[in-house]
Amino acid sequence: MLNEITVRKMPFEFPSDIDAVFVEGDHKRSFNFIAGSLLLPHLEPYLIRSMKAAEKYVTDPVVAEGLDKFVRQEAQHYQMHKKFNDTVRLAGFPELASFEKELSDDYHRFTNTKSLKFNLAYAEGFEALTMNAVKHMMEPNGFGEDLPPFMQMVEWHFVEELEHRTVTFDVYEHVFGDYLYRLFVGVWAQWHFSNWMRRVAAYMLEVRPQQKIDKTIDREEKLARVQPASVGNLLPGLLRIYLPNYTPHDVKISPGIQQLADKYTNMALETS
Repeated sequence: MLNEITVRKMPFEFPSDIDAVFVEGDHKRSFNFIAGSLLLPHLEPYLIRSMKAAEKYVTDPVVAEGLDKFVRQEAQHYQMHKKFNDTVRLAGFPELASFEKELSDDYHRFTNTKSLKFNLAYAEGFEALTMNAVKHMMEPNGFGEDLPPFMQMVEWHFVEELEHRTVTFDVYEHVFGDYLYRLFVGVWAQWHFSNWMRRVAAYMLEVRPQQKIDKTIDREEKLARVQPASVGNLLPGLLRIYLPNYTPHDVKISPGIQQLADKYTNMALETS
């Protein structure tokens, strides 16, 4: 069931100068990944701020423990993604700085001007969508063997997303429990961060358009490890998260994901 939340400090190191088209032969998939990675050093600190603001209202010790481990996992995630982002050659994309400022300004504005209820509902909207996308991409056994460091980072991050899949839901339900508000804010949140990622990836593709793929490359083999989740395949899970009786506690995770969790626990520099 993957019910244990483990905070892992990971040893990943990345090449000092990663080309922005790091998925060989596929600009679009590379840029979609980079857009998601650029999002996280802004979004995850916002999630941390939101959870920390809710801490004083949480009286259930189980929910409080989950909140604490969620915060510490997310801190590891965004720092690792920032480390990865800093190694990618992005000098040819001058508008990325303005995209990131826009996003950072949004999240600080939400923290400073929006209600705790809004911020917790946004957090759950993100986590619910992410959980379904990650579950689709990862199951049954992750991305395979002999992964490069950046894909090990993604796999580790995704395992931990599944580990803490219930936390933002539990905190929101414990503190507020308003289904319709969570639904409407959550849907808006999903549009907000997804639209930002779409715009970033589209801008990068405009700067560096897709080149003709070398026919000698086994494209399916090279790209199999970074296949995006299609809307069609995600639809059943997405519809589920919008229902009044939805709870992430009912989501079943394949046994292979627990094996990956154990693998990354063994790789970690520190665990808690």
